[in-house]
Amino acid sequence: MTFLRSTFLSLPVVAASALPLASHPHVFIDAGANLIFDDTGQLAAVRVFWAYDEFYSLLMVEDNALDADGDGTPEQEALDAFAGQDVDWAAGFPGDLYLQALSNDVELARPVEHGMRYEDGRIVSWHIRPLENRVAVTADPVLVQIYDPTFFVAYDVRLPVTVEGREGCAVAHVPADLNAAYDKVESLLYGPDSVEYSEDSYPEVGDLFADQLLLTCSE
Repeated sequence: MTFLRSTFLSLPVVAASALPLASHPHVFIDAGANLIFDDTGQLAAVRVFWAYDEFYSLLMVEDNALDADGDGTPEQEALDAFAGQDVDWAAGFPGDLYLQALSNDVELARPVEHGMRYEDGRIVSWHIRPLENRVAVTADPVLVQIYDPTFFVAYDVRLPVTVEGREGCAVAHVPADLNAAYDKVESLLYGPDSVEYSEDSYPEVGDLFADQLLLTCSE
């Protein structure tokens, strides 16, 4: 996540270089999704919600001057202007959203809308990712996952996952096997076949920690 990484590492209050490599992740986000169907009943887009942890929310507020009057709550006008800048889409950031249909990757377009709000001490942002080619969803599950491959950011699907625009659909939420994930990371970092990693070459293990959202629809 390009903007998150550069913001986190550039702030003087965070001595990220002093943290051990195994301290990944650095940023924690509660995620949710709204699966949007078009009027023909095909999956057309995904609205993604990110609720940043309180510490990183504070860093964003301070670093981007979102609280002009200093009352501890960023102004909505400032959040509206900042929406979409919490990541660097221009740098080719893939969005940490991954879809598969019939085991094939589903290509996603750049976001077409952004929004942001502040609640309970946390910044909540959202954006819409259209599918490059719309997908007919049947009883064969469409896999939806939200994760950062580098595990710099940890996503936890705690926000609602909903379906919009079609009846007869359901989403099964399959949590990641965290014990297996941490065992794999320990093996990569400290096992007999481990290699030396740096902060910039942390093994891409984010998918191991990713919940599975399985979307199905009746015929």
